Amino acid sequence: MKIIQMNLDDFGIYHNVAWNPPEKGLIIMHGQNESGKTTLMKYVRSMFFGYLRGDWKGFFGHMDIRRDNGHEYRIYRNEKESYMTDGDITLHEEPADLWWHGLDRQTYDKIFAMGLEDLQGFKILSNEEVRSHFFSIEGGVRMGVTRRDLTRLMSDLLVASSQGKKTINALLNEQREFDQRIRSLAYDEDEFADLQAQERATHETENRIRLNIEETKQELEKISMPIAAWDVYKRGQDALRHMQELADVSQFPEDGVQKWTDLENKMKDIDGQIKTLEETSRKGPAFQVEWNRWLICGSQIDDLCRHAAEWQQGQQEIAAHKDMEIDWQLEQNQYAHTLSAWTDGTMPERADWSRGLTAAADLNRYRQEKEKWQAAQPKNVAAASDEAATEPERTKEEWQIVGRAVSDIQEALMERKKVQEQLDWLKNEPAGTSHGFTILGVLFLIAAAVLLGLVVMYNFDAVPGGGGAFACAVLAIAAFIRQSAGSDRIPRKIEELESEMTDIQEDIAGMAKDAGIPLSEEDSNGVWSKKLDEVRQHYLDWQTEETKNAWEKEQKVMYDAIYEKWQRDGQTWERKLTACQAAWENWRTETGFTRLSIDALQQAKEVWDKWKTVAAAAAEWNTRKVELQTRISQWHDTAEQIFREVGIKQAVTPQSVDAMYRKWQEIRVQAEVAKEQDRQQQERGEQIVQLKKDQDIRRRQQDALLTLTGAQTAGEFRSKVLKFRQFQQYKEVYDQSEAHVRLIAKTPKNLTELRHELKVHTLKNWQDEQAHYEKKIAEAEKKLAEVAEKRGSIVERLSQMAKSDVYGKLLQEKQNRKAELDSRVNDWLTYLYAQHMLGEAQKYYEQVRQPLVIRQAGEYLHLMTQGRYTLQASFDGRQLYAVDGAQRRIPEKQWSSGLGDQIYLAIRISLAMAFSRQIEPLPLILDDILVRFDEQRQKEALHFLADLGKKEQIFLFTCSQETRAIAAEVRGLLSGETDTIHLFEIEQGTIQEA
Repeated sequence: MKIIQMNLDDFGIYHNVAWNPPEKGLIIMHGQNESGKTTLMKYVRSMFFGYLRGDWKGFFGHMDIRRDNGHEYRIYRNEKESYMTDGDITLHEEPADLWWHGLDRQTYDKIFAMGLEDLQGFKILSNEEVRSHFFSIEGGVRMGVTRRDLTRLMSDLLVASSQGKKTINALLNEQREFDQRIRSLAYDEDEFADLQAQERATHETENRIRLNIEETKQELEKISMPIAAWDVYKRGQDALRHMQELADVSQFPEDGVQKWTDLENKMKDIDGQIKTLEETSRKGPAFQVEWNRWLICGSQIDDLCRHAAEWQQGQQEIAAHKDMEIDWQLEQNQYAHTLSAWTDGTMPERADWSRGLTAAADLNRYRQEKEKWQAAQPKNVAAASDEAATEPERTKEEWQIVGRAVSDIQEALMERKKVQEQLDWLKNEPAGTSHGFTILGVLFLIAAAVLLGLVVMYNFDAVPGGGGAFACAVLAIAAFIRQSAGSDRIPRKIEELESEMTDIQEDIAGMAKDAGIPLSEEDSNGVWSKKLDEVRQHYLDWQTEETKNAWEKEQKVMYDAIYEKWQRDGQTWERKLTACQAAWENWRTETGFTRLSIDALQQAKEVWDKWKTVAAAAAEWNTRKVELQTRISQWHDTAEQIFREVGIKQAVTPQSVDAMYRKWQEIRVQAEVAKEQDRQQQERGEQIVQLKKDQDIRRRQQDALLTLTGAQTAGEFRSKVLKFRQFQQYKEVYDQSEAHVRLIAKTPKNLTELRHELKVHTLKNWQDEQAHYEKKIAEAEKKLAEVAEKRGSIVERLSQMAKSDVYGKLLQEKQNRKAELDSRVNDWLTYLYAQHMLGEAQKYYEQVRQPLVIRQAGEYLHLMTQGRYTLQASFDGRQLYAVDGAQRRIPEKQWSSGLGDQIYLAIRISLAMAFSRQIEPLPLILDDILVRFDEQRQKEALHFLADLGKKEQIFLFTCSQETRAIAAEVRGLLSGETDTIHLFEIEQGTIQEA
């Protein structure tokens, strides 16, 4: 599957961006940090697998893809809305569910989207998710996870312990307990079983009888319907007959009676109201003139009374604070004396104590930090490296040449030993030559002569005889020729070996000269081996010294960096300490506490707070006292003026003001009542006039109602009213009976049938049928009683045999629990068989597929390292080796970081290709995986990825300018090829071709 177009409509920093990535080749996406690389990788993952939970708001985009079968689809992801379309059909399923066998986002990230931290080594092949996806039957079949789930389910059902508390263990223990309890209640089981069968039969008989009773009751219920409706139906028919008799008043106005009654009642009410109003209107005015001066001063009296309690309270408060004023002054003098020890004699009115506390705390803290800094002075563990190093015998390149020469000399010595052994064997062989072929030639000549003799002397067939003689002669000649050729074979072989020995000696001499080994080629192999061991030891000593020197240099650089950082930290702490000391001195100068120490700061703050509190309380009371005295004087003057206005001759006190207010309340209530009485008297006169007008209107309405009903007098109208009321009563009875009948029938169909039955039958027919059904029910109930009696005797017998019903319940309960036990055991066996089959299948596919993955990874590594290394796994697949050109196996612990990253990258890509063969190829996303590679390894890796990109679509995201430059250089080297490396620049949400 290839990505053919990306459309980032609104995705992070991308807005309306459309990009058509190449379908083949290595695509290098270069950009600085925060340029949009991570957002673009998130877009690809989101298009394939959807947004993460809760991370979909504000993200809109779609992607065009082409599958391996050539079909093209467009994937839409607009916040929560997602679907796919190929132009004709719209699909709402996820691509992973349709095409990739349920591949999830996490597994995709582990295989196809890898970063530098994801190159986690050979152990990825032990990851259960990876194994289940790549070493199982198909991608997405989680064999390992399923096996773990089956094991958990099995352990939830059964444990291999007699004390186990799991389901099957508990059920087995219950079965043993049931057996013990049943054995203790043993008796004649056959008779007991027979009685149980009889008892069950009684239940069946009882159920059958009860069913008949229910059917009979249903029939009885049908009969009870017309019986219940008969009286109601007859009452309704009687009412209908009376209604027909009173048909002449049926057209009487429905509201006529109510109108006449309302008019009569209203006129009676009007007469009563007029009489009542005339009686009450004869009283005189109630308001007194002397109340006016109280009304004039009313608002002032109310206002003064509201302050009477405050007036009295203020007088009490002034009296109560006389002693407190003396105490406050004494406390102020004591606190001021204590504070004077920390000042220059001036009492500070204000002090920012929070700033002072902060400055003191910072000063103490930075003093402690400076002490810690002084104690943490680093020690130079690499001081020994400063000593003068001895001048090395050889350079690094010379030692490498020596190492290769020693290996080549070792191989040449082995070859020389082999040639020397062959020479010694040939030279020690006896000088005589073998006569085997001569004897064989003589025998063939004798055979030819014998055949010729048979032909000549005994008339033997000439054709086979002559042919055989000829063949024997030819074989004899060949044997003589072979004998003559083998006579000089050994000397010739010795000559060849001596020439080869000379060449080997010359090679050894040349390699010894290159390696600086003072030995002659004529020396024995033992001498050479001893000397080579010494050279190897020198080589190893050189390697050790080189490693030691490199480590000491690293330690020196590390110490210099740590010491420099320590000095910078000291300068920082010194600056902070100086700033804190200045802040503390500034605070003491500003507040006046020039003789205050840090240790006494908290005590000084507490004393100053107390002094400030006492001073504030005294000042506040003085202000309050002046305010109270002013207000009391104002209230006293106002009270004297009001007393003069209303004529009260008393001393002005809060108590006399309360007495005045109570009298004013009395007068105000009486005045309001008198005013209301005078107003009501005026209204009553107006109401009498209006009521008389209403009375005339009601009389005219009565006359109009008599005319409407055709009555001449009020008595005739009342007679018609009585008949109309009778008609209404009969109509109400009829309506009620009809409604009652409908309620009894319940449904329209039953209502029709019920009306028909009530018309055509009499009550006696239904009563006779009811009696028949009741008799039938009584007989059935009698049979039920007989069945119950029989069952009672059976149960009593069973009780006598078993002494109780424990035995039957035990047997039944045991059978029920055994059924559950069988079900649980079947489940456990099913889990066991499924676990075993999954284990065997997983084991087989792991054995088959893991070597294929490693072999493919070895080929990739061979290409990536230009043939220097390949891979080899141990027999059990748990150990991985790098194999160099000399076929030496290098274990994982001895790999360099660069070689390790190359191997891990080869394994990850091999896994991705294995998955692609199983399901479908997916684009590879690589995030800065080359940052730990040196320049040469980056070139090799980019060359390899470019070759792989001829078939696959590969995205490499990087922020390294060096990686981009190397990629451009490799692209130049591959300029004659197609679909190699494509360079793109990402910058602030834009994608441009480089």
